[in-house]
Amino acid sequence: MKSNSHISYLLTDHLSLSSYQEGEDVTLDDIERRLMIIAREHNHVIPHHYLRLVSNSSFRGIEKKSQVFTQALPQLAEDFLERRNNRIYVRIEKFNAWQEQIAYIPPMLLISAYIFKNVISSITDITSDSFFNQYIAPNLGNTSLIPPYISQLEELKKENNGFNDLHIHLNGTMETDSVWLDILHYPERVIHNMEESAKGNKLAKEQYEQFDNWTKPDKLKHLISQAVKLRETLFSKISKVVSVNEAFTRQAESSLYISVLHYLSIYPDNKKVASSFHHYLLILGLVNQMLVQQPQCFGFEQFQHYTSNGLREYSEQEYEQRFLQLAGNQLDNIKIIEGRFSPKDKEYKNNYLIDKIRRGWLLLNNRQGCTKSDIRLIAHFIKRADKQKKDIRFKELRLKNRKICEALISLRNSGSKNGKAIVGIDAAASEFDTSPEVFAPVFKKLREKGFQHFTYHAGEDFYHLLGGLRAIYEAITFLDLQRGDRIGHATAAGVAPETWAHNVGCEVVVPIGAYMDDLLFVYNLISNNECKALDSLMPRLYMRITELSREIYPNDDFQVYDLIYAWKRRQEDILELADSGELNNIKALKRYHQKEYVEKYKKEIKVKIFEILDEKALREVQLAILKIMHHKEIAIETLPTSNIFIGYHNSFNTYHLVNWIRWEKEGKPIPPIVLGTDDAGIFATNIYNEYCHIYTLLVYEYDFCINEAFEIIRKINRDANYYIFNNDSLNAANK
Repeated sequence: MKSNSHISYLLTDHLSLSSYQEGEDVTLDDIERRLMIIAREHNHVIPHHYLRLVSNSSFRGIEKKSQVFTQALPQLAEDFLERRNNRIYVRIEKFNAWQEQIAYIPPMLLISAYIFKNVISSITDITSDSFFNQYIAPNLGNTSLIPPYISQLEELKKENNGFNDLHIHLNGTMETDSVWLDILHYPERVIHNMEESAKGNKLAKEQYEQFDNWTKPDKLKHLISQAVKLRETLFSKISKVVSVNEAFTRQAESSLYISVLHYLSIYPDNKKVASSFHHYLLILGLVNQMLVQQPQCFGFEQFQHYTSNGLREYSEQEYEQRFLQLAGNQLDNIKIIEGRFSPKDKEYKNNYLIDKIRRGWLLLNNRQGCTKSDIRLIAHFIKRADKQKKDIRFKELRLKNRKICEALISLRNSGSKNGKAIVGIDAAASEFDTSPEVFAPVFKKLREKGFQHFTYHAGEDFYHLLGGLRAIYEAITFLDLQRGDRIGHATAAGVAPETWAHNVGCEVVVPIGAYMDDLLFVYNLISNNECKALDSLMPRLYMRITELSREIYPNDDFQVYDLIYAWKRRQEDILELADSGELNNIKALKRYHQKEYVEKYKKEIKVKIFEILDEKALREVQLAILKIMHHKEIAIETLPTSNIFIGYHNSFNTYHLVNWIRWEKEGKPIPPIVLGTDDAGIFATNIYNEYCHIYTLLVYEYDFCINEAFEIIRKINRDANYYIFNNDSLNAANK
C-alpha cells in the first residue's frame, strides 16, 4: 500500500507487540522507527529518503505516545472519512485506497476515531442511548464496512430494493469487528477450533509462520487472555458504558475506543493507559491480519490460509448476524443473494444445514425496517488435491461426488422447502487441486435430474495465463454449460497479459503436463476456427506439444490429434469407461490416468511466458474465450475486491473489468457481467461496496464521465437481474 501516513501500519507492528509481551514498554521513538521499517517492507521500490519524509509528516506535532492515538490516528481517519448529517462515509475518491487500509486497521477503530475528533466535543454523555442511536447505530450497528456517498447509487439501490449478490460464500462472511468480540468472549472455544483446524493443515502452519508464530494457537491463546485483561482494565478505569453482560457488543467496543481517546486527550501524560490501549490494539491488529486477506498476500493459496485457520468458525455457527452485516446498517443493501454452501453426502445433513441458513434469513427479514429480500442457495462441490492410489485420477473424489450428487437429487425430489431453495450448482476451491473434468459426470447428471442452473469457479488463479483460459474453456465444454449459466471469476479472460507478465516475470515454473494441455487447448481452438488470428502459430505449437508429449510418454508416439481426442474425452465418466473396458481403447487417455505417468505429468519445468504466444497472441485467446461465452450467453461473475487481492493486480487501477468494458466499446463480443462479493469477511466488503468500487474505479482511476460510469453500473445491475438463478418454486420455499 502506497500510504501517505505510516500510521496506516500502526496495528501491524509485531516488534512492539513482542516488546509488550516481554514486559517492556514501547516509546514514541520505538513506534516511529518500527512503522518506518514496516513502510519499507510495503514500499520496497521507493527510495528511503522519501519514506523518511513521509515518517516526518506522519509524526509532525506528535510529542507523546498518547498523541499517536488522539491526533495521528484521528487524522488518518479524517483523511479517508467524511460526515453527512449523522452518517459517516468514506471519501469517494479514497474508497479504493480505503479497501486496502481496512486490511491493516479494522474499520470500527477508524470510524470511532473520526467520531471522537468530529463529534465528541459537542456531546455531554457518550454512554447515553441517544449517543448510540445518533452516532453508533447508523455507522457501526450491524457492520463497520461503510460505503462512500454516491447519490446515483443510493437512488439505484432504492429503485431496485437493494442489489443482487450473485457470488457469495456463506462461510468466511463475518467481519473482524464482530469476530473479535466473540474471540474475547469465548476464547477457549475459538482456540479449540483453531487447534482442530491446524491438525495436519500445512496452510494453517504457513500462516502462523507468516506472522512470526504469534498466531500459533498456544501463543494466540496467551495473547487473547492478555487482551481480555487489558480491555477489562480500560473499561474499569475509563468507561462507564456497560454492564458485564453487555461488554461484548459492537456498541461497547466502539464506545470503549471513543472513551479511551477522549480520556487520553484530557490526560495525555497517562502512559499506562496509552500503553494498555496500544498493546490491546496490536493484538486486535494481529487477529485482523489472520481474518482479512492482506494486500501483500497474493494468490489463491494465500486466500486458503484464511479459510482454513478456524478463527471464524465459532462466530459462524449461526447465520443471523452475518446476514445483518451483509444487509448493512440501514438493512437495505440486499435484494437477493445466491449463498453458496458446501453440500453433504446425506440428505438429512443437508436439511439440517439449510434449515439453519433459512432460519437466519427469516430473522433478518423480520427485522423492523429491513428491505424484504430473498436468499437462494447454490450447492458447491469442493475441489480437492488428488491422493492417487490407483490408475484413475481423483477416484476417491469422484466417488464422493457421486454420493453428494445422489443426496442433492434426493433432497430435490423430496419436494421440501429446503430442496426448492437450492437453485444452482457450483464447484469451488483451488483450481490447482482439481480441474473441471472431475465434476463433469455429476454436473451432467444433476442437469438430467432437473437442476437447471450451473456455475463454476474458473480462471481465478493459474500457473500460466493459458492455463486459466483453458480452465474456463474446459468448464464451458466439459460441464456442458448452457445459456444463462455462469463462470465465477474468469480473471484469466480479462487481466492484461502485460500486467500478468509484470507480476510473474519472464519465466514461470509449471507442471509439464499442464503446460502441454495449455498448448493443446490453443491448438484445438485454432483448429476449430475459434481463434483464426493465430493460424500461423500452429506449426510451432505442434512441434512443442510433440516435444512435451515425448517427455511425459517416452514409450509412446502420440500424435497431436491423439492427445486432443483424449483431452476432450476426459469429460466422460472415467469410472464407467474403466469398468466397461473402453478406457483400454483410448491409449492416450489411459496413460493420462496411470499413476506412473501422472508423476511424469507433474514434473516442473521452466518456460518463457511468451515462448510461442506473445502479449498480442494471448489477448487473441482471451477474446476468443469471451466470444464463445458471448455466443453461448454464459455470464461472468466478477468480484472486484477478491479479484484484486487474489489475482494478478497491484491495485484496483489494473482491475480487468475495465478491459472488458473497453473491448465491448471497440465492438468485441463480451458476455454479460454480474457482481458478487466472494467471501465478504475475508475481503472486508459487501455487495453495495462492490458497486461503489466499480464507480470509483471508472470515475477516479480511469476518468470515465460520471454519466457513462453510471450507465455501465446500470447495465451490470440489469444483468444481475437477468442472469440470477431462478426457481419457479422459490417463493413457496422461502415462506
